[in-house]
Amino acid sequence: MRWYAFLIFVFFSCFCFNGMSQTYIPIEKSSLVKFNISNFGINIEGSFSGIKGDIDFNPNKLKEASFEMSVQAESVFTKNKTRDSHLQSRDYFFVEKYPTIYIISKTISKAAQKNQYLFEGELMIKDVTRQIKFLFTAEQDKTGYLFKSNFKINRRDYFIGGSSLVLSNNVEVILSISTNRKIF
Repeated sequence: MRWYAFLIFVFFSCFCFNGMSQTYIPIEKSSLVKFNISNFGINIEGSFSGIKGDIDFNPNKLKEASFEMSVQAESVFTKNKTRDSHLQSRDYFFVEKYPTIYIISKTISKAAQKNQYLFEGELMIKDVTRQIKFLFTAEQDKTGYLFKSNFKINRRDYFIGGSSLVLSNNVEVILSISTNRKIF
């Protein structure tokens, strides 16, 4: 009799656990937050580190899904120390006053292709918060998910740098966020 009770407990535990949203955290060393921008017609690549956050995600329960992520603005890296210092200055990210960049979801919904979803939320850079919408993919692996996206923002919307004839307003953002299940 105890054997049957145990099997019923395991069955319901697995069933309930599978239907719930899971919380994941980013793995810093295997995640990427990159950007590309044209300056004088040359493509400049950069990245941020210090990624943190919580992701609640279950593709079967998207109404419960949420993303709350951040990176450290002072970690901006373009392989040029002079440029990196300038990007950290008041003219661009003003990291002394605004050390963190945030992205927070409002809704996550299914998109047309397999494993593709629509992120709708807010991006906060410095003291400016703007609505943002982009497609992303979610590939499950043994320990969590790999979330990938590629989208564009206008740097001027966030008062990053001034008016320029040589610096593009459009910034391509590339995300590859590898996660592990969060252990409470």
